[in-house]
Amino acid sequence: MTAKVLHAMTIAQSLQLVKGQLKTLETRGYEVTALSSQGSYAEIFEQEEGVKVLHVNMEREIALKKDLESLFACMRVIRAEKPDIVNAGTPKAGLIVSLAAYFCRVPVRIYNVLGLRLETTGGIKRHILLMAEKIAAASSTHMLAVSPSLKRQIVELGIAPADKIKILGHGSVNGFDLQCFGLDDEMKRRVEEKRQAYGWTGEELVLGSMGRITKDKGIDETVRAFTELHAQYPNLRLLIVGDYESADAVSEWTRETITTHPHIVHEDYQLDPVPFYHLMDLFLFLTKREGFGNVSAEAALTGIPVIAADVTGARDTLVEGETGYLVDPDNHEDVMAKLETLISDAQLREALGAAGAEWVRQNFSNEALWQEMDQYYRSCLLERASVLGEVQ
Repeated sequence: MTAKVLHAMTIAQSLQLVKGQLKTLETRGYEVTALSSQGSYAEIFEQEEGVKVLHVNMEREIALKKDLESLFACMRVIRAEKPDIVNAGTPKAGLIVSLAAYFCRVPVRIYNVLGLRLETTGGIKRHILLMAEKIAAASSTHMLAVSPSLKRQIVELGIAPADKIKILGHGSVNGFDLQCFGLDDEMKRRVEEKRQAYGWTGEELVLGSMGRITKDKGIDETVRAFTELHAQYPNLRLLIVGDYESADAVSEWTRETITTHPHIVHEDYQLDPVPFYHLMDLFLFLTKREGFGNVSAEAALTGIPVIAADVTGARDTLVEGETGYLVDPDNHEDVMAKLETLISDAQLREALGAAGAEWVRQNFSNEALWQEMDQYYRSCLLERASVLGEVQ
């Protein structure tokens, strides 16, 4: 079966989330094109994947006039490309591209829900975002959710019925390239190079955080916990990897502390985060909402224990008490207690880390997810061919 697939994300950097997937689908007979806003990563992705990237600029925040312009631009692209399948992920692309695909009568329109921004909003903005989700869902013929708890949330919010939503395998956006997370000689060299650059000797205990530096990601709480614990554990270090964002910005105190604290290291967003995980001894993920929470699973793959927020998406990335701990991200005492448990027990850290690596390897390989995606596309096409045939 040959089909044309248009895979859309709001911003170019989000294409990193499906690295390898589109190239693999092409080897299985699909004609694949990507679509995103313009950005420096689009060119890198195009070269690495061998997949053409088309551009329609889309605003991540609510912007009615620009959103309408983006909708019409998407419709022009879709009419020119004539895809059989449109797979739209991330909130704004989910709305605009799914709606454009509906107006253009694309046979298979998949809204791939990677997370729900509305979970951490209130008032009129929450109502607008909820309506946007319902429109995206109604415009789609099929839906994917990247975790079981995300699917439950979609159903509970009345966005779509359960029978319209599928989870591929055990979840995640793309699965993980298991080979990339090993500690071979080259990786050891890169890790040691970073350690020396930070002035670390190897005797430190490194607490890690990976992802956008925003309130939603729990960075305020992470920095607060570290500063309080450092007084008790002077060999504790904090390694934060990610970019600041003006929307949902962290507090001024947090930003100043990250900049000035002598035992906090901050690195910007990294295309290859693996060496940084290998510098960490435990991983703290106090996000307020997720679709799946890739960074938690990635940290586990490098053999370090994870403390993750017991919220949508993040709770699906570990097994409570076996590969790490779930905490209430807004309960400071709970977070501190779990951190102190792991900081003070090296054997427990090792045991949880080893169990976590094995659990993720068994359940989230990207090859398994890509196979599921191929089968899902085929079933969607057959189903729609049957439905459209009946209508005709």
